[in-house]
Amino acid sequence: MNLDEVPKVNNVWGKGSHNGLTAANVPTSDDEVRQALRNMGEPITYFGEDKADRRERLIKLVSEQPHTNFDFAYVDEEEDDDKDMEDEEDDELYYTPGPPQLEEARREILESSLKKASERVKAQARRHQTQDFIKTLKHRRYINKKLSSYDLSGTQLLSGNTRAISSVRFSPDGSLIACGSWDGNVYFLDKETLTQVAFSKPECHSEKVSTIDWCLKSGRSLLSSGGAEGNINLWSIDGSIADRSALSSDRVSYEKGLPMVEPAYTFVDAHPNSRITSTLFHPSGHYMASTSFDKTWKLWDINRPEEELIQQEGHSKESYCASFHADGSILSTAGLDSVCILWDLRSGRSIANLEGHIKGIYDMSWSPNGYHLATGSGDSSIKVWDIRKYGKKTPLVTIPSHRKLVSSVNFFQKYGNNDKNNDLEIEVTDGDDQGPEILDSNGTFLVSASYDSTLNVWSADNWINVKTLKGHSDKVMSCDIYGDASQIISSGWDRSVKLWSI
Repeated sequence: MNLDEVPKVNNVWGKGSHNGLTAANVPTSDDEVRQALRNMGEPITYFGEDKADRRERLIKLVSEQPHTNFDFAYVDEEEDDDKDMEDEEDDELYYTPGPPQLEEARREILESSLKKASERVKAQARRHQTQDFIKTLKHRRYINKKLSSYDLSGTQLLSGNTRAISSVRFSPDGSLIACGSWDGNVYFLDKETLTQVAFSKPECHSEKVSTIDWCLKSGRSLLSSGGAEGNINLWSIDGSIADRSALSSDRVSYEKGLPMVEPAYTFVDAHPNSRITSTLFHPSGHYMASTSFDKTWKLWDINRPEEELIQQEGHSKESYCASFHADGSILSTAGLDSVCILWDLRSGRSIANLEGHIKGIYDMSWSPNGYHLATGSGDSSIKVWDIRKYGKKTPLVTIPSHRKLVSSVNFFQKYGNNDKNNDLEIEVTDGDDQGPEILDSNGTFLVSASYDSTLNVWSADNWINVKTLKGHSDKVMSCDIYGDASQIISSGWDRSVKLWSI
């Protein structure tokens, strides 16, 4: 006996049943539409298909089979309403109450972000009013020529390290490179020579280090590191780390002639028993955000670290990365649910969902211009979103950037002592070679890293690839751009740290 011949109990859909169904009386209930498709031997749903699309498909199938009629199952309306209500409750965003200090933090973020936004918008308005497209074109061509000259200038295998280097960052003063390893340690290298100058004491992280970040605020030398055990460490580090006389003895010891540094503060169980996936400092330097595999993100006051200011849900799968808007008003978060959510830190509300990737998002970066956001995904693409055009709900551009997962995305951002002119900023003239002017290079290019073992450098106006950096023998997990654009640092599964220079 074939499976089709097995009798079905209570089958009111019997094959060949004729009950006068036409394209005009196809049911509107999605449950009935699904049941009809099932009994017609058709797929219940297609990828990306919504309820309206599904009903249209059923209408088309019925109209193409005019001699076949189906009796549609009865669905209890009350039960259907209850199900819809449950679904609505599941979809509702929950906001966790915060401590009394949260209002003070929101006010501070409001004031600082409004000031920065005003300065940024006025500067952009001045540039647009006096913009000479010949000068802009000459400047862009010069930048692309400089970027195409990036080449490998150094590589280092860390002494004592046994696992992948998951995260690398330049220090704000340009003296150090911090490296987070899956062996649970943080290593410090001299930026110019890649010589190892210090490392963390054992067991500062009991599991692998997933993320590190420097506080770029002038006058502060803080480094954060997040581990898979759920703890966050804050380190007070500066360029004098190799000078024994400059280090306080209570937090430093020595092994093989190298300083072993203890964290200044540990956020114990910042995300209990859950892997920390990113830590990042707010542009003001007063706050720090963290994301985790527990599907939440948190905001911390680094001067009062005993309790988080915000614990926020919102993602349906693990939260993997975050990025602060240049003004500090918005935090974007994303994760393995393929959705990027924009949060207004001044009100605490979710203000937008950016959907388009078909696999998880592993990194993102805001441009200094304040309206471009780049997201890198497991679908091997980078999407650049223009939040001024959010109503279209589509990315400004989708870059088929790599052959495998995109692990790191960074817009070039000037900071620290590099806030003035750099090698990318030269005098350019108009079409008559008159009116020399120095144009800003901030945010003019984007660097991405991938599990295909390469890094790509992209022009941030026409989004073309100006340079591919090859040198890693395995997956590249992290990259960072120095504040004057002269160097890029990268690390990955091959346990090496590589320096690329113009």
